[in-house]
Amino acid sequence: MIDITTTATIRPSIIKATFDSFFEHVSYSGDFRLVINIDPAGEIKKPKEVLKVVNKYFNNIVYNIPKKPNFSKAVKWCWTQCQSDYVFHIEDDWLFNKKINLDHMIEIMNKYTELSSLRLCKHKIPDTHKYYVFRSIWRYNEDGFFVSDDWGKVFGLNPILIRKKFIDEALTVFDTDLSPEKQFRDLNEIMIPVIKKWKYAIYGDPNSPEYVIDIG
Repeated sequence: MIDITTTATIRPSIIKATFDSFFEHVSYSGDFRLVINIDPAGEIKKPKEVLKVVNKYFNNIVYNIPKKPNFSKAVKWCWTQCQSDYVFHIEDDWLFNKKINLDHMIEIMNKYTELSSLRLCKHKIPDTHKYYVFRSIWRYNEDGFFVSDDWGKVFGLNPILIRKKFIDEALTVFDTDLSPEKQFRDLNEIMIPVIKKWKYAIYGDPNSPEYVIDIG
């Protein structure tokens, strides 16, 4: 089983497009459990409208509907519910643009235990074994991924497979008053001991199209 963590607002049509796209492009031999936080923001509809949508895709759902929207608190709540060794994090406003074998991604994470995560890139991967994106140089590994030379500014929350051990370590210093992405930077001293000891990777091969598209 893999936990899918999703931070959402009240946009039923957007999240429907996201999961239509997900199940069209992502293959996996196991089961999914959806962990979703629905912030009371977005369209003038009830949060349960979002639940009606995701119930069409998942049999196993854990959800939270807070009284006030807060992106960092949404991420933290989702991550504290995780049970699986690997967690697929996806916000409610992404489309998948290329076939993805989640079993292969897990195989990579099992083999390379120094990897904190495998990120799906929203940019075309050039036909090269070394390229620059997300403010870092990334180098190709023949098993099907690129590894960053840097650790201080490359972790992000566009669709990404994350090792639960990394999440657990990060939660010990996670600050809900800070941006959930920006606090994973080397400017945040309290997070440095966590992020510095891990490697960060982008899934894919040279000359690949965008794996995901931001529709938010």
